[in-house]
Amino acid sequence: MLYLGKKNTGRKNDMSINFNKDFYSLEAIKKAIQDYKGLADFDIEVKKKIIKVDLENIDPGSKDIIKEEFCNYVLGLMKNA
Repeated sequence: MLYLGKKNTGRKNDMSINFNKDFYSLEAIKKAIQDYKGLADFDIEVKKKIIKVDLENIDPGSKDIIKEEFCNYVLGLMKNA
């Protein structure tokens, strides 16, 4: 597991996103995490068939839209790669 963000507070995850490894690249996900790091703390775990991204301490102004926007951003990075 790779942790990117502020110190982990041990709080329950606010949100998880699973990306299918057959479609999404780890590099695009890591780039998106770097670009979104000001909006949440991110944990990334690579599993057999998925890349799991946990978000904690999500900025309150972004909480309602961050999942969809983050996924779209990753997809855009893949398309432009």
